[in-house]
Amino acid sequence: MTARASQTLVIGGGAAGMMAAIQAAQGDASVVLLEGGRELGRKILISGNGRCNLLNVDGDDPSHYHGSQPRFVRPALAAFPVQEALSFFKELGIVTKQEKRGRLFPLSDQARSIVDVLADALSLAGVKVWTNVRVESLRMLDSGAFEASASDGNTYGCDQVIACSGGLSVPKLGADDSGIGLVENLGHTRTALYPGLVALESDDPWVRKLHGVKSWARVQAQPGKSTVVDTDDLLFAKYGLSGFTILNLSARIVRHLREQGPLELTISLLPQYSTEEVSQMLQARWNRHPHRSLALSLAGLLHGKLAATLLDKAGLPPETPAAAVSKRQRWQLALLLTAWSVLVTSPRDFDYAEVMIGGIRTDEIDPHTMQSYVAPGLYFAGEMVDVHADLGGYNFQWAWSSGVIAGRHAAAR
Repeated sequence: MTARASQTLVIGGGAAGMMAAIQAAQGDASVVLLEGGRELGRKILISGNGRCNLLNVDGDDPSHYHGSQPRFVRPALAAFPVQEALSFFKELGIVTKQEKRGRLFPLSDQARSIVDVLADALSLAGVKVWTNVRVESLRMLDSGAFEASASDGNTYGCDQVIACSGGLSVPKLGADDSGIGLVENLGHTRTALYPGLVALESDDPWVRKLHGVKSWARVQAQPGKSTVVDTDDLLFAKYGLSGFTILNLSARIVRHLREQGPLELTISLLPQYSTEEVSQMLQARWNRHPHRSLALSLAGLLHGKLAATLLDKAGLPPETPAAAVSKRQRWQLALLLTAWSVLVTSPRDFDYAEVMIGGIRTDEIDPHTMQSYVAPGLYFAGEMVDVHADLGGYNFQWAWSSGVIAGRHAAAR
């Protein structure tokens, strides 16, 4: 067994860990980073379908971030806002492009670009990086320093620890709650942990019949007293519902599903129109082509499989001539197209989740420094604390911002 000493030990080589290590080293601290996997930034590499949605132009807005203490994120976002993050990555050579909903990607369309330039920054800052090394125990000495025992047989002594070990999402990459367990042994506590930015399961047979169909839609739900709504791609799957709109809403409804049970979603497949406007639109189409079957009358308005399924659900045979549909039947179809009620029963599990909901309780952490109130000298960054964000680059913004202030304050301690 070898004792290795440094001023700052960073546990975890993901987005938050790399940023924290860079900032601590630039603050003149000697820094060691330990990553349990075979390479750095594994979640970065698979994010955005391998493209990495690294930021969002609206990333400074705290309303996109969720947790038991919604205001907790404000100091970190203010200390390292979107424009500073853009400048940081530009200095490293990353040119970004903007896509829908303000999402920012590297112009290379390669997540590998992000990992490579961060790894280079670590090297230039003098950070000692060890991969395939898992921290198995962490203790605080009477002196206030820390000692970590690792899977490589070494003991790492340090003055400060920055815990960035992530959460439970994407376990195939080795994600687990071992990092949370390390800090629990120092006196911290965790909230309940749930999968986030994840598809939702439904037993609705009409939903399952539409497996593989994608549609632009507005989806609304009411978990508790608040109403949440999102408009974007909706994907029907053999297990239930997915797509951008569902993944985004899941950040705010998974807790309800896990703690209180099934929840009703209201889906509008023509979100730009009211029910009355859709009814009038159908009447106009049918008056123009009264000879057409109902199925043909919806061509160009809805995906063919979606039209056939909803006509079936409404009890209207698809071969029925448009001229034979009553006013009441037309209104019922308009309602189905604008306010289709679907019951979702649960989120899919962590294997399919992009982030973890929950983590180390944020009332145990100073939001201005990310230092522990429980174990002075212990800092946090990233997903392992009780902060999760909307889909679209916001979770990376939290990783960068929390990593920056944790690294800077650890180095200045």
